[in-house]
This record gives sequence, structure tokens and C-alpha cells, in this order.
Amino acid sequence: MTNGPHIREADLELYALGALSDQQAVEALQHVSICELCAQKLAESRGHVALLAFGVDQEKPSPSVKEKLFAKIAAGRDANSVAIFSTAIVEKKPSTPLWNWLLIPATAALAILSFALWRQNVQLFAELRDAHRIASDFEKERVRVQKLINVLSAPDTITVKLAGTADGTHNSGIVRYNIRSGLLVYIADLPPLPATKVYQLWLVPTDGVPISAGTFVPPAPGQSHLFSSAIPSNSEPKAFAVTIEPAPGVPQPTGPKVLLGAT
Repeated sequence: MTNGPHIREADLELYALGALSDQQAVEALQHVSICELCAQKLAESRGHVALLAFGVDQEKPSPSVKEKLFAKIAAGRDANSVAIFSTAIVEKKPSTPLWNWLLIPATAALAILSFALWRQNVQLFAELRDAHRIASDFEKERVRVQKLINVLSAPDTITVKLAGTADGTHNSGIVRYNIRSGLLVYIADLPPLPATKVYQLWLVPTDGVPISAGTFVPPAPGQSHLFSSAIPSNSEPKAFAVTIEPAPGVPQPTGPKVLLGAT
């Protein structure tokens, strides 16, 4: 009855003429209710049938024929016509296009990819921040080391050797001091101390009270370590000394001297 997805034009003409069987008429009505093209062609076929009716000689039916026709219509209207139309009109449920179903996994994959990229960006920013911090620390250390090199290589830098003050000890140290800049570096080979004590280096000026050059703690027993410090420039020393003081240090020396060296 159908021609591919549509009803054959000949069948539409028969439907317009009322020449199809009840089953065929129901199928045709179901199809035209959802097919705009076939519905349009059916309307054209009905127009052709109407033109045919006007093209033939009209005869007036007898009153009995008219009464029988209306009686038949009244009798079959509720039983036949209503049944045909109730089965013919089928609710067309909206269907979900295929691309909508394909869009769901694609959207999920995009969300997962976006989250992964976000995590990666966060990690990269953290690594970049750490790299900047490390670079800044390296730059600060480079500047500090350059200052130490300048102190060690300057012609007006003096070197003072420190020796243990107690008999039989092998404690020692070396101070290199630049009076013009007030920078000094020192190396001390001293035993470890309790956690409540620190070593404190002093510049003993030619005039006035000792000047603190900072505190330090040896990194490990028997190991030497390089320290640096800054004191007021143009402080003329007559000696350097190291004392043991309470942590974190004192304004003036109070503890025993463990190292001493005159300029």
C-alpha cells in the first residue's frame, strides 16, 4: 500500500473515493495524521473527487433513499466512525534525536577532560610558584655570597686567627673583617652546646664596649662552618672573641671565653 515512506497516490485516490477496506482506511488515516506530504496529497485527491461529483448529471434521490441514508449514518456514527477514528488517531510521542543521546557521553567526557586540565593547571601554577621562590632564594644567596667574596678579596680586609683560651683545647677559628663595610666572615671549630646555649662572636673595639657580631651553633660535632655577619662600619677592632651565652644571645658578654684573637 505504501511507496517507501509514503502512501501511493492511487491508494490516496481510492481512499478519497471511499473504496478502501476498513483496515486499509485505518492504516491510511494513521499515516496521513503524521505525514504532512501524504496529508497534502490526500487533500488534493479529495478535491479531485469533489470535481468529479460536479462533473456528472445530478439526480434528485427519492425521499425514501434520503431517509435510509440518514438512518444509516445515525446508526453507524457511534459504533463505526468513532471506533475508526479512535484507533486511527495515534498519539505520536516525541522521540529523542540520536544526536542528543550522543551528546550525553560527549558532555561527560568534556567535563572529565576539563577537570583534568584544571588539576594540571593548578599543579603547574604551584610548581611555577615554587620555581619563582627557589629562584628568589638563589638570587638572595648569590648576592650574599658575592658580598662575602668581596669581603674576602678586598685589599683592606684583615684576617684574625682565634685560638682556644683553655689549656689543652684544640678549639680554633678565623675571622676576616672589612672595616670599611662592616662585613665579616668567620669559621669556628667548636664542640656542640646544650639547646639552651649558643656561641656569640664579639668585636672588641679599641675604644668602648664589645660589639656583638651574632650568634651561631656548630652544624655537627667537630665540623667547621662558615658564618657571616654585619656590624657598624668603621669599627676599629683590637681583638675578636667567642663566648658561650644563653640562647638567643645577650647584649654584652657574660659567659666564658672559648676563643680569642688579637688584631
